[in-house]
Amino acid sequence: MRGNCYVTCEALYHLLGGKKAGYKANIVKHEGATHWFLTKGDLVIDPTRKQFVTTPNYARGWGIGFLTKKPSKRAKLLMKILLYQQEVE
Repeated sequence: MRGNCYVTCEALYHLLGGKKAGYKANIVKHEGATHWFLTKGDLVIDPTRKQFVTTPNYARGWGIGFLTKKPSKRAKLLMKILLYQQEVE
């Protein structure tokens, strides 16, 4: 799971409806690394939280945008796998 928080959050952000649905991308420094997670109001969504020994302090995080407006190639591939459960070629 480690090293996949960006693409996982990016894919989930788009699948859930993104900005129009009220989701926001965030990052926080935790256990020596930058970690990505999503928020919607007070709700924190961290699909890769289990990579850490301790829970990140999400209150110390800050909002940030993804590198692209539309899903990246990696995010599209992950979305395809998540939605369709197809084998990847």
